[in-house]
Amino acid sequence: MQKLKSIRDILINLRLNKNNSKLLNSFEGEKWHSISTVEMLKEIETVTLGLISLGLKNGDRVGIFAENSPEWIIADIAIMVAGGISVPLFINISEENFSYECTETKINFLFVGGEKALTRSKLYTKQEITIIALDETTKGLGIAFKRLGYLGSLYAENNPLLYKEKEEAINSENIASIIYTSGSTGFPKGVEVLQRSFVSYFNLKDFNWNETSDRYLNILPLAHVFGHSLNLLMLSWNISIYYCNNVKNIASYCQEIHPTILIAVPRLLEKIYDKIARKIKQSSGIKRLISQWGFKLANEEGANDTKKISRFIADKLLYKRLRGILGGSLRVVIVGGASLSPHLAHFFNNIGVPTFEGWGLTEAATVSVNRPGQTKIGSVGKALEGTEVTTSKEGELLVRGDVTMKNYYKNQEATISTVDKDHWLHTGDSGWIDNEGFIFIRGRLKEIYKTSTGEIIAPVPIEQAFCKANFIDMAIVIGENKNFASCLIFPNIEILQDLKKEDKATDKTDSEFLESSFMKDLMSKLIQSLNDHLNHAEQIHAYRFILDTLTPENGELTPSLKIRRTIIIEKYKDLIADIYREETI
Repeated sequence: MQKLKSIRDILINLRLNKNNSKLLNSFEGEKWHSISTVEMLKEIETVTLGLISLGLKNGDRVGIFAENSPEWIIADIAIMVAGGISVPLFINISEENFSYECTETKINFLFVGGEKALTRSKLYTKQEITIIALDETTKGLGIAFKRLGYLGSLYAENNPLLYKEKEEAINSENIASIIYTSGSTGFPKGVEVLQRSFVSYFNLKDFNWNETSDRYLNILPLAHVFGHSLNLLMLSWNISIYYCNNVKNIASYCQEIHPTILIAVPRLLEKIYDKIARKIKQSSGIKRLISQWGFKLANEEGANDTKKISRFIADKLLYKRLRGILGGSLRVVIVGGASLSPHLAHFFNNIGVPTFEGWGLTEAATVSVNRPGQTKIGSVGKALEGTEVTTSKEGELLVRGDVTMKNYYKNQEATISTVDKDHWLHTGDSGWIDNEGFIFIRGRLKEIYKTSTGEIIAPVPIEQAFCKANFIDMAIVIGENKNFASCLIFPNIEILQDLKKEDKATDKTDSEFLESSFMKDLMSKLIQSLNDHLNHAEQIHAYRFILDTLTPENGELTPSLKIRRTIIIEKYKDLIADIYREETI
C-alpha cells in the first residue's frame, strides 16, 4: 500500500480491493448484521449528499454522540467528504464536558445513537441543531439515519456529479475532526486533527495485515483518537471489523468471531488477568496444581532453555485453554491510551498472546509502537515512519511529523505553548530514547512531583506495582510537597469478597473487613515488598482504603479510564490531610 494522504485515499483503496461481504459488523438482536465494502461505500455517498441537502457547508462542525457502530464510521467519513468537521463525543463523558464541547464547537448537526446518548441529546433538540438518529433507541428524536440516506439518494438525481466533486476536493491539510483531550490534568482542549494526521502511518506492514483472514474486534471508543485512527487503519486494509460496546460481551463475542486483532487499553488486560487469576484460585485438585504452576511460570520474565521447555509443556496443559477464552486466534494485541505494566506484557506474551505497546496522544494520534521482531517490553516502541521523536533538555518527549495536530480549536495561546517555532510538539510526557531508538515514558510531567525535601516521585510505576495485587483495583500515590509518600487504595470488590471467605469473615461489612488484622497484615507485606525496590523518597509510609467507585461520568476518570489525579486529590483532600496529621516517619 502506498502512503495515504487523506480519507479519500482510503475510499480509493476500498474500491480497488475485492468486496468484503463482512466489512462492518454489529450485533443486533440475536445475530451479527454485516455491511459489505460495496454497501458501505454507497452509504457514505448517500449520507454525504443527505447532509449537504440539509444545508451542511464546508467547515461546519458535526457532533457524533453514539456507541460504536457501522453507522458511526459511515457518518464520520461522510461528514469529512461533505466538507464538514466531525466532533466525536465520548458516550461516558461528564455532563459538564458534554455541554462545553458542544457549545464551544457550535455544532450544526448531531448524530445520536444508543440509550446512553438519548437523554443528554434531548437537551439540544430545542436549539437550532439538526439531530440524526443512528438507531432504533433514538428513533423519533430527529431525522432517522435511513431517512438521511434516502434524502441523499434524491439529491443525487439532480446533482449526479456532486459526490465525486466533493471527494476529489478533499485535501490532506483539511481539518478532519476536532477531538477533545481527555482532560486528565485540566479542562479538555479541542484538537484539530488533519486528514494527513489520521492516515500518515496506514501503510504500516509490520503486522502483516490480511483482509482475507484477519478479524478486528473493536472495543475502544471511536471518540478516542487511538480507537478512531486504528479503526480507520483496519478499514484502509479492508479488514472485517466487529463492534463491541460492552466489555462484558467480549468473551462471548470472541467465541463467535475468533478475532485475530484486538486494540485495547491496559485496564482491559488488567481485568482479563484478574479473572484468569481468580478462576485458577477457584479450581481444585490436580487441575489447580497444574494451573498454578503454569500461571506462576507465565508471570516470570526471561526465556532461558529451561523456561522455554516448561512453557512448551504449560502451553499444552494451560495456555492454549487461556487463549481459547479470547477466541484462540489472537495474533496481534496493540495496547495504548495509558501505560502498560511490564508485568502484564510479559504475562500475555508468555501465554502466546502477542502484545505490543504503543504510544500516542490526541495531539499526535499514534507516534510509536512495538512491532514483531522490534519489541522491548517496558518501551512504547520505535517512532513510526515519517515521525520524529526527540527529548528536550528537561527530558520532555517532543514529536514532529505528519501525525501532529494543526492547532487547538479556538485556543491560540495553548497552541503556541505546545508547538514551538521548529514545529516540535511538546507532548507533556517525560521519557527517554535508547541507542536503538526505543522510546520509554516515565509519566506525565505534570504528574511527576517533588516532596517537601525536593526529591522526585514518578507515581505511575508505583501505582502499577500496587495494582499487581489482585485485591487492588486502583491506586493513587500522594506526596507532592509532603514529607513522605502515601497512597489511596480503591479495592477490587469482587476479590474482597473472596478474601472475606478465606478469612471466615463474611459477616463483616467491607469497611470493617478493610480494617481487620487480616487486611492490615496483607497490606503490610505488600508495602514492604514494594518499598524494598523503591528509593527512599518513593517509599510508601501510609495508605487509606476508599470504597467509592471511580467513573468517567463523575469526572474522576477520563473517558479512556485514566485517573484524573487533580480531581481525585481535591475530592479526598480531607482524607489526605488526615493521613499527614496522623502519620509521622
